[in-house]
Amino acid sequence: MLVGIVLAGGLSSRMGQDKALLEINGQTQLIRATNCLKDAGCDEIIVSRNSSGFIVDKFIQQGPVAGIHACLNHAAYDDALVIPIDMPLLSKTSLRTLINQGRRRDCACYFAHSVLPCYLNRLERVSLIAQQRLEHGQRSVRGLLEELGAAVIELFESHGESRELYNVNTPQQWAHACCLIDQKDYAWRE
Repeated sequence: MLVGIVLAGGLSSRMGQDKALLEINGQTQLIRATNCLKDAGCDEIIVSRNSSGFIVDKFIQQGPVAGIHACLNHAAYDDALVIPIDMPLLSKTSLRTLINQGRRRDCACYFAHSVLPCYLNRLERVSLIAQQRLEHGQRSVRGLLEELGAAVIELFESHGESRELYNVNTPQQWAHACCLIDQKDYAWRE
């Protein structure tokens, strides 16, 4: 079973407001992210978000690796697709590419321009390595993926996919992402 994981546990301090609750066309980023994962083929969606009703990190304020670790310990899954809450331009097509490449290669993988989103397999091993890294203060997603021997997948620049990896952390970046969405309908296109 493929689980979709939304990492939405950050403090959003640079944004000045909760990134998960930012809206585009009347939908919050949290709803948009869960819908994107469903459309990409995930059987179940779980959210790392340090608040009631969501998966709470065991390693508090230790970043995305802590969110991944908490979600993987929530239940047993075959593989996982992990996306951050702050990439509003991601598409189900690119996420499906990531899943297909990871399954074909039988390994974790991520896009060349960004360690998130990422595809993970052999989840018991991932959870164990993530826990060991967190216990030693190693919070880097890149470090985790390197230790897993993850493959790097290229996106094709000519189709605009590299924009899908645009990460928003400030109000200015959010405004820019909204303009891109308005101009090209990048947000979770077919």
